[in-house]
Amino acid sequence: MHEIVTLQFGHFSNFVGAHFWNTQEAHFNYQQQGDEEEAAPELVNHDCLYRIGMTNKGVETYTPRALIYDLKGGFGSINKYKLYEAPPAQDHYQQQYDLSWDPSKMETFQEEEYSKSAYQKYLEDEELGLATEEGEDSVELNEIRTWSDYNRVYFHPKSMVTLTGYQMESEFMPFDVFSYGRAAFIETEKEKETYDENFRLFTEECDQLQGFQVMADVLDGWGGYAVSYLEQLREDYPKATVVTYGMSDDKMGKNSTMRERQTTAVNETLAMTNLSRLSSLYVPVRAPTRTMLSPQGWTKNIRFDPSNRYHTSAFISTGIDNALLPCRLRRGGVFMADMIGALNWRNVTTIGTLSTGLPFPFGGNKLPDLTGKLSPLLDLSSRNADEDDQVYSQSVVLRGLDTNQFAKYAAGTQKTPREVVDEMLDALPIGKSLGDSKIHTPLKYPIPTSFPRFFQGLTTEGYQNTERSPPNNRENGTSRVNSVPTISRLAVSTTTRWHLQSLSDSVRKINLRLLPQFDSDVAGGVNTEEFDEAKETLLDLYDIYNE
Repeated sequence: MHEIVTLQFGHFSNFVGAHFWNTQEAHFNYQQQGDEEEAAPELVNHDCLYRIGMTNKGVETYTPRALIYDLKGGFGSINKYKLYEAPPAQDHYQQQYDLSWDPSKMETFQEEEYSKSAYQKYLEDEELGLATEEGEDSVELNEIRTWSDYNRVYFHPKSMVTLTGYQMESEFMPFDVFSYGRAAFIETEKEKETYDENFRLFTEECDQLQGFQVMADVLDGWGGYAVSYLEQLREDYPKATVVTYGMSDDKMGKNSTMRERQTTAVNETLAMTNLSRLSSLYVPVRAPTRTMLSPQGWTKNIRFDPSNRYHTSAFISTGIDNALLPCRLRRGGVFMADMIGALNWRNVTTIGTLSTGLPFPFGGNKLPDLTGKLSPLLDLSSRNADEDDQVYSQSVVLRGLDTNQFAKYAAGTQKTPREVVDEMLDALPIGKSLGDSKIHTPLKYPIPTSFPRFFQGLTTEGYQNTERSPPNNRENGTSRVNSVPTISRLAVSTTTRWHLQSLSDSVRKINLRLLPQFDSDVAGGVNTEEFDEAKETLLDLYDIYNE
């Protein structure tokens, strides 16, 4: 079935993951019993990301093939046993602690339950048939506290793993150092054996495993946890295709003092050098910032708040969804190993870049220019760009538009609609390899009700709206949309050198002995030799991308 297993490490990665899985669910064609019309043919193979299971009561389930890791409190109000019956309390205590006394006589202390968000209450009404389309706009989505507040998907209980040794947003014991993550992996495996019990559940049932897609926070302890996890994974799957997205944003890591900035830089250095070694392709992904806002460019049709993780994670999830879409298409798709092998055809360029356009501006008087300052493609990976930068290889995905819709742009020319599309995509720099891929599919990018209501000036199909008072506008001026066309670009290019150079400069003079939180004498600690080797690796990688 060409399965892909998804691993998520960290709170921001789970913000992105929640949007990702909500969108996957929105792809499903639900057909009610008695419907005379045949369901539209599925363009995407859901079995790549989803698995069929069975509850204790014999009810068939269809849940993501995913493992989600977060700190204590990070899962919010999510109920891991929503589909599956929770184990009896007595069995739970006996399994966890092997008690020799009667658990019924125990006194249990329980933390205050996390209150459900307004959106979760709306979903409950929707299940009961009480929700209305008109009432959807009144559901408050501005007070999102955690990713579970807008999660729509049911997961298998073994999909969710809590690191009980650390609490979310703890000032007393923050999970903010790479070495803390490595130590937490050791402790978690001692306590729960999640790799053997949880990971193997999802991998050993695969018939034809394509590979793994990994989302990991890299500026705090999750980078260390992900590295330890992938080291274990590589022992079992040394040749598997692994695509890792290294997530970061302004809320991750502390930068108030010199010591905090140095700690964050060391965290990123250790995560990047190790994850790029353990991955077939490592893609650093930075959340869009306020300095990247472009009223006439990529933010023309969205009211974007770069300080809001709910917004930034939605934007990033679009790029991640599109990046490996060619590996999930029923027709004209590619195998994950072939796609990533074509991107890293030199076998040494294991760091890539991700660019995303949400929405792809379509319907105006002319098609957008995919290069230059007004390009709808926003680079989420590079810290800088230069006109001398070159592309080694790339995979471009344009989705949500049928070729015939480009006929208006071919009118009055000698070109066919297909040639118009090709000409637009060919404006992007050509890679040095023969493995460049440019896929155009009519598969729409659906917008579930959980998505931020930040689109403006669009029709319900996500096209440019030329009406003064379009009927799909909300009272605040935003547009109600069911889907939008999007574009993304996964590439290997010399722009990566700027990120490597910046990171190398920030850690070059750091003396690790002055940062005792990386103590090499404790489990998971980092010694000076390992750090010096990481700094050398950054320089070696820079030379590779600076050729």
